[in-house]
Amino acid sequence: MSEGARLIGVFFSPGKAFADIARRPRWWIPVILIAIISTIYLTAFTQRVGWESVIRPSIEQLPNAQAMTAQQRERLITTYAGFYKYVGYGSVVTTLIYVFIVAVILMFLFDTMMSAGIGLKRMMAIVSYGFLPLVIQTALSMVVLFLKDPEDFNLRNPLMFNVGAFLSPESPAALRALGSSVDVFTFWIIVLLAIGISAAGRKISVGKAFFAIAALWAVFVCLKVAAAAAGMQVS
Repeated sequence: MSEGARLIGVFFSPGKAFADIARRPRWWIPVILIAIISTIYLTAFTQRVGWESVIRPSIEQLPNAQAMTAQQRERLITTYAGFYKYVGYGSVVTTLIYVFIVAVILMFLFDTMMSAGIGLKRMMAIVSYGFLPLVIQTALSMVVLFLKDPEDFNLRNPLMFNVGAFLSPESPAALRALGSSVDVFTFWIIVLLAIGISAAGRKISVGKAFFAIAALWAVFVCLKVAAAAAGMQVS
């Protein structure tokens, strides 16, 4: 398959696409594609909304925030905002690191524990192509960014594709963390990863791969919820 056919095939015929990816694993093209659209999106956010809207609530929730003067808080917010406006330009590196970490974790799960024999290069290719729904998620988020009033835009949860988007901002932090994890795009990615691992691994069915990845995701969500609950108690 050509690269264009692979990229389209992941969405419309994932079984065929991942079989080809398993035969000829290349991971850098989807990584670059995800990084490019992430850079465009974060640059647009910086110009239209600004990072102060994200940083200010975080700073104000710090345990020692009340001990700061208004000038100290504003100076801290300005400093962090000046740093974060460049974060989009490192999207290639951050995307690559994320793909590598996820690939290593999945290798431990499937190669070490289930003897799937996939290997790092093929696993990185599976993960990078499996993350392609992020391109659609980011593109939709960019549309919302330009349609919504900048003051109403929520960078952490811009779309209505997860349970957390329907919860009140006054809801407990742990509940919001759980709700934001129950996301359409997350489950889409899990399904694609399961198809890719089944295509590349020895005696690994799509169902078996799906439940193994879903169990791993559930552990991550539990840690996320616990961290949110602990942060709420500290504050």
